Amino acid sequence: NFNITQTLIWCLWGGSFVFTALRGFLRWKSQHRLFADDHFVFFGLLSLTALSVVITRLLPQFFLAQEYSKAAIADPNTPMPLPPDEFVERTRTALKLMFSQMLLFWTTLWAAKFSILFFFRRLVIGLPIYMRAWWLCFILVLLLYLASIASNFLTCRPLSRYWSATGCSDPEDLIRADASIKFATSADVVADALIMLLPLNLLRKLQVSAQQKFGLAIIFSLGTIIIAFAFARLAQVTKATSNPDPAALADGPVLLSMWSHIESSVSVIVATLPAFRYL
Repeated sequence: NFNITQTLIWCLWGGSFVFTALRGFLRWKSQHRLFADDHFVFFGLLSLTALSVVITRLLPQFFLAQEYSKAAIADPNTPMPLPPDEFVERTRTALKLMFSQMLLFWTTLWAAKFSILFFFRRLVIGLPIYMRAWWLCFILVLLLYLASIASNFLTCRPLSRYWSATGCSDPEDLIRADASIKFATSADVVADALIMLLPLNLLRKLQVSAQQKFGLAIIFSLGTIIIAFAFARLAQVTKATSNPDPAALADGPVLLSMWSHIESSVSVIVATLPAFRYL
């Protein structure tokens, strides 16, 4: 349902805004300054805002195309909901927005990852071994981000076909699109796993109470929440895109947009949480 999807998108954005604003306010009130991890969260919210606007713009056309496709399957004589030229032009615009949506999606996710990574950096400054491990993790996470962005440009070749009248609908295009989603999701999960593994040895050696260690372990394992949503997104999207039923295939763009926004919002909220423990 279009209205429910739009309401969900902006409710999630509102939740992300509240958590981010509260974190920034409390950080400034308690420490009178902001740190790199705060700036990454703010950037993540900015990127999420752009993502929300883009999805809001493209969803009407994809819902319209979805309804028309299902009606045309049931009755091939179903008239187009708009004049053909207008329908094609609106579809091209929606596909361009879909392309930018994916760039904003990965950027929002990685802004949240870098926020958590820079939060941990403040805990290991002055510890050479851990700083070297941090830099290695930072480089790997950055490379995974660049690889995810690159995969978006390589899914459809030449790139202009992405927003052509027929889009990338050839069998080999669909195979590449499926591979791109799986690769980028793997990069997402690996990046979260690296960030969670980074502090494990330090946590084991900390001379603090078991209760404090447990609290820190929860903070450093927050990435599992994002991983869970990444797998949920992958399952929902591939279930639609790999289904030979044209009616199910028509759900693909809507599901991709909805679940991309859900995971992005959750990642921003999760990125705000570690700081509350230390405010």
